[in-house]
Amino acid sequence: MLTLDQLISESIALSDADKTILIDKIMESMTDPIEQDILREGMQKAQARIAEIESGKVQTIPGDIALAQVRQQFGQ
Repeated sequence: MLTLDQLISESIALSDADKTILIDKIMESMTDPIEQDILREGMQKAQARIAEIESGKVQTIPGDIALAQVRQQFGQ
């Protein structure tokens, strides 16, 4: 049996398609069907957001600047 570190190393080496299958299988083993749908939807949104960032469609800003803007907007 693989150790956790070995499993992580092996998982990182997988193709993106195989990683997606692995993530789905892990989620299935951890949650009920409704939670699986919610997690899957969240993963899809996160993947879409990453694609937007990588394509240059949107730009990121540093976390400290984002927090300062939120605090300023909400007066804290």
